[in-house]
Amino acid sequence: MVGGGTAGAASALFLARAGHRVTLFERVPDPAAVGAGILLQPTGMQVLHRLGLLDEVASHCARIERLYGTKGIRANQSMVLDVRYSNYAPNSFGLGLHRGVLFSALWQALASAGVEVRSGVDVQDIVQTSDQAQLAGADGQLGSYDCVIVADGSRSNLRDGLAIPLKVNPYPWGALWAMLPDDGATPNTLRQWFCNAHQMLGLMPTGFAWQQRQPLLSFFWSLHQDDLAAWRGGGLGKWKDAVLALAPIAPLLEHIKDPAQLTYAGYADIAMPYWHDRRVVCIGDCAHATSPQLGQGANLALVDAMTLAQSFAKQDDVPAALAAYSHERKAHLRYYQSASRWLTPLFQSHSRVGSNLRDLFLGAVCRAPYTRRQMALTLSGTKAGWMFGSLPVNNEEIFGGRK
Repeated sequence: MVGGGTAGAASALFLARAGHRVTLFERVPDPAAVGAGILLQPTGMQVLHRLGLLDEVASHCARIERLYGTKGIRANQSMVLDVRYSNYAPNSFGLGLHRGVLFSALWQALASAGVEVRSGVDVQDIVQTSDQAQLAGADGQLGSYDCVIVADGSRSNLRDGLAIPLKVNPYPWGALWAMLPDDGATPNTLRQWFCNAHQMLGLMPTGFAWQQRQPLLSFFWSLHQDDLAAWRGGGLGKWKDAVLALAPIAPLLEHIKDPAQLTYAGYADIAMPYWHDRRVVCIGDCAHATSPQLGQGANLALVDAMTLAQSFAKQDDVPAALAAYSHERKAHLRYYQSASRWLTPLFQSHSRVGSNLRDLFLGAVCRAPYTRRQMALTLSGTKAGWMFGSLPVNNEEIFGGRK
């Protein structure tokens, strides 16, 4: 396993518990619980339930029942998005959580599962023979393995040397993010405000950091990469004026006193027609990164991990198991990648035409019963096609009796 993020750690845990000998290489010498807030969907919740980690993770989370977005300045707001989990399944919801919570829960479980963790090791090359895959780093050979799972993120260098067609398209837009104290302004709601498609503010209740009890809120502000330098040099006052023109969140902005409190995150769209090459497979953001518009990144990674373990449980031959994995993941991943590519320019661009079309039609889509349910199914992470196909989720197993 190369990479100890969500996809890598979850996959290592599944495979070790199934009896495989697993070595996890992580380039960071001392991996720590850091990162922004993420949205855990029913698909991801089911994976954590099967790993026995859902209760522990959920105890740090905030319940999210609705995604709600409006357009226009504060004095003249109208609904753009209103997607509710209840339209997916009764009593269902998402979970807002600090990325570090998921990381900590997975890494804590790795030790008890018997995974050999080699931190501070940068894997730089993979050489495949007929029956092994050999890893190499800066100081030489790192070992030979029956299978190598590449899960080292969207900026992976290892995937470039594989016999898999690859397209990496960086998005010109990203987001400033910060973790702030939660003042209860958006209870149970991922709240967004839009001005055309060039300004977007998002707030999401995020629960607690790992083993902490201070409620947190994830703050996101859309920003074009070309505008980042001007933002850094422009001072917080002018920027806060722009934020307050969209949303009445002055008390929350008082917590931001230094530009260093905001971290800029960029995104890329990564496309592969399949994800395996003989004894090597790519999973997680390394294989299919998208923009965060649909809130699916960590959930797709968790489903990758579970599906890969299931493929090995059905097939002893490594190349055959990896081919079966690619086949099994194709429909689900294709839907979310294409939906993300279609939606992203409507929310992050300079296009007035795109934002006008969004404002004209998306509100109506959220009100009509059939399309409202399709939007909720998409949010839940369970759709596997524009017309047909779905990922099976046992909602009673996840939501039954959970408050």
